[in-house]
Amino acid sequence: MDKEEVRKLVERKRLADDLKAELVGTISERVTRYLELDFIKVTPNEHFASISAECIHLYRDGYFFACIALCQAVAEALVRFLCIRSGFKPDKVFEKNIDTLFRRNIMPKCYDLFKEIWEGRDDYHHLKPNVPTERIALQDIAKNKLTALHNIESMIFAFDVVDGGIK
Repeated sequence: MDKEEVRKLVERKRLADDLKAELVGTISERVTRYLELDFIKVTPNEHFASISAECIHLYRDGYFFACIALCQAVAEALVRFLCIRSGFKPDKVFEKNIDTLFRRNIMPKCYDLFKEIWEGRDDYHHLKPNVPTERIALQDIAKNKLTALHNIESMIFAFDVVDGGIK
C-alpha cells in the first residue's frame, strides 16, 4: 500500500469512530424523540409516505431546521395534490390554495393544520434573524409541524388495518 492509500484508510477509520461516538452519545435522546411520536405506527403506501418518513427521521436525529422546512415542503405538495385531485389548477400562492380548498369544502378540517405548518415559512426558508436558534424551541416547533403534517395525512390518506393488511 502506498502512503495515500494508508492515509485514506486512517481517515476512514477516524471518521467511522467519530460517527460511532456521536451515535452512541445521542442514542438516548434520539430514541426519546422517536418514541414521542407515538402516532407513527404504520406509514401507508401513499405518494408522500417516504418523504414523510424522512421528516420523522430528521426530527428523531435532531435536525430541527431541516424537519421544519421539509414539513412545510410536504404540506405545499399536499395542497397542490389536493387542488389537482379536486379538479382545479393550483395557484402559485400556498395561502390562496388552502383558502380555495376550504371554500370548496375540501378537507376543511385540515385548514388550520396547514396554516400551522406554514406559519413562519418564509422566516425559515430565508433564515431570517427572528427564527429561533435555541434547540428546545426548534424541537417544539418541529414536533408541532410534524404532528400537524401527520394529522393532515391521516385525514387525507385514511386507512384501516384489516386482517393484517392496509385497506
